[in-house]
Amino acid sequence: MIEPTDLDEAGDRSTPPLINDIRAPGPVARARMLSGDVGYAVTRAAEAQHVLCDPAFSSAATFLPRTPAEPQEPVGSSRVLFEMDPPEHTRLRRAVAQAFNRRRVEAMRPGIAEVVDGLLDEMAADGAPADLVRALCAPLPLTDICELLGVPREDRDSFRGWAEAIMALRGHSPQEIDRARAAIQRYFVELVAARRAEPADDLVSELLTVRDREEPITGPELVRLAITLLIAGHGPTMNQLARSVYALLTRPEMYAALHRDPDLVATAVEELLRTVPSVPVGTPRLALRDVEVGGVPIPAGSTVAVSALAANHDPALFTDPEVTDLGRTDNKHLTFGHGPHFCIGAQLARTEMRTALAALVRRFPDLRLAVPPEAVQWRTDSLFHGPLELPVTW
Repeated sequence: MIEPTDLDEAGDRSTPPLINDIRAPGPVARARMLSGDVGYAVTRAAEAQHVLCDPAFSSAATFLPRTPAEPQEPVGSSRVLFEMDPPEHTRLRRAVAQAFNRRRVEAMRPGIAEVVDGLLDEMAADGAPADLVRALCAPLPLTDICELLGVPREDRDSFRGWAEAIMALRGHSPQEIDRARAAIQRYFVELVAARRAEPADDLVSELLTVRDREEPITGPELVRLAITLLIAGHGPTMNQLARSVYALLTRPEMYAALHRDPDLVATAVEELLRTVPSVPVGTPRLALRDVEVGGVPIPAGSTVAVSALAANHDPALFTDPEVTDLGRTDNKHLTFGHGPHFCIGAQLARTEMRTALAALVRRFPDLRLAVPPEAVQWRTDSLFHGPLELPVTW
């Protein structure tokens, strides 16, 4: 069986031959999931897009206590967005989509740049060496999403701990995860009540207006939307930024190329999203009926996981997929997903990464790892994969 951890190691170690080994059995292969269940891994782009768009594959059913071929009752009503299916998912996603459209995110760009510059000012003042995860990669997306939601500064450290516990695969007990879920829910229940009494210039207040005037969204659903945005707006970007900088610093010529030509940053971000995704294997789906993908029969009740990492190296979609080309322009990677669950915060994540990398290469042209690459410790207890710490010097 192919362990999903093999896919993760391929991303961390940048070993395309391993990716090719995983794809060798075909676009869909039997695989053992982290849960221990045997399911199917999808490793080619066309088949990945099929699974991510086909309603025969359910996100919501995956999160039931037991996973029958057909859900016995409507699911998702107590779930966050990535644990839902249409039409419930569509209704709630529509309510929040405007907050992350291109125009809204573009208006946030000066504020994001200000946050980045402030964090880098502190890093420079503290001096080398520094942990780039603590100095930049973690606080940047957390600050931005908390600003968007209207969460006060003094509460943000707690939010980071809660979000990491909720998304943990290992390292946290079920009781710790339940406590984190309860704590974050209590917080947002109180925040929603406060904003209903006294609206502010933030997304929670805006969503309350939508709830009251346009869409039939309940108060608990509004709380869960806020939880979704916190988790999805923090963990993936934190790890993606750290993984990307690690990839650049282990190939210093790439980092130097960005310093010489800052115009490369936009395409470089897309290429790093393609080659070192922070979510190498996406949230599994459950097959609700017998279905065929890539010529492989998948029985009802089977768990199916899409490997963005492998699909992003599909030669049918990318020229020379094993080559990291910072100037690649035709880059239809699947790191943000595809179909109904395409990452709602993709534009914000792109803006954060572009702003952070542009500032790093401008202000720290001599940035380099402060430890050997193999000494960097990787996060293995979460759906989001990245360095636990990234020691750098300059």
